[in-house]
Amino acid sequence: MKQFFKYAFPGFLLLTILISCQKEYETIDVIDDRNVQEYIQQNKLNVQEYQGTGIYYQVVTAGTGPEVQYSDRIPAIITMRSLDGKYVSVDTFNVANRYYNFLGYYNPEGIRVGVKEVLKKSNGTIRMIIPSRLAFGRNGSGSIPGNASMDITVRVLDISKLIDYEDFTIRKYLESNSLTGFTRTTTGLYYKIGQPGTGSPITVDSTIVANYTGKLLNGAIFDRALAGSEATFTLNSLVQGWRQAVPLIKQGGSIRLIVPSSLGYGLDGSSPSIPAFSALDFDITVTDVKQ
Repeated sequence: MKQFFKYAFPGFLLLTILISCQKEYETIDVIDDRNVQEYIQQNKLNVQEYQGTGIYYQVVTAGTGPEVQYSDRIPAIITMRSLDGKYVSVDTFNVANRYYNFLGYYNPEGIRVGVKEVLKKSNGTIRMIIPSRLAFGRNGSGSIPGNASMDITVRVLDISKLIDYEDFTIRKYLESNSLTGFTRTTTGLYYKIGQPGTGSPITVDSTIVANYTGKLLNGAIFDRALAGSEATFTLNSLVQGWRQAVPLIKQGGSIRLIVPSSLGYGLDGSSPSIPAFSALDFDITVTDVKQ
């Protein structure tokens, strides 16, 4: 018996030491819930929890359009920020902020549920505070860090009124940038002729040589061909906005266009640089015309 204790006791002592040194680690659920509650209190948010999920929401503007279904392709403007402020995405003309696809495809699931079960209708806005476990998880997504609880606002547009919304956006863009002298066509295109040109006339079937700059309404340049590196196009291969407006000038002329998405790259946009349903700002000079 004495020999047993002689050899067993050191192992027993080591086990006791290991157990006493073990720490109690908080689960992600506990951390999430604490962060969410602190954020709500610090920002004095008027939100309520959705069915015990840990997701808190506020209907900012009640939807007045048709009811949304998971099988609907919806146009939406989304702003996001992590509760710790390390990730912020609020520019509505960025690819990350514009969505046009099936609601059922959108991640994270918390957004899908909030739009379908709480907001319910298009032409409305909902704000959600989503714990990380129901947002982008431990790994995050792109530049969104892992284990980040999120403050997300979703504005679901009524697709039947998207043309009116976009026209309003263009007018606000012109106003905020002090852009004057533009003419609006019946198709919703805004243009301003800089120089009418004195050379060959342009038709939709013309091949033109041009220098140009294409920008989003946030000022981000998505395409350009400057003097000395002009691009050659067959006009009828370009977006409708160019086809409608460029024939208004002649060779040597210049024109600026604000093109609604219906005359540009449509509801889907053009990945990766042109977001869904984006109006575009083009500055164009035609240096040569090849009939």
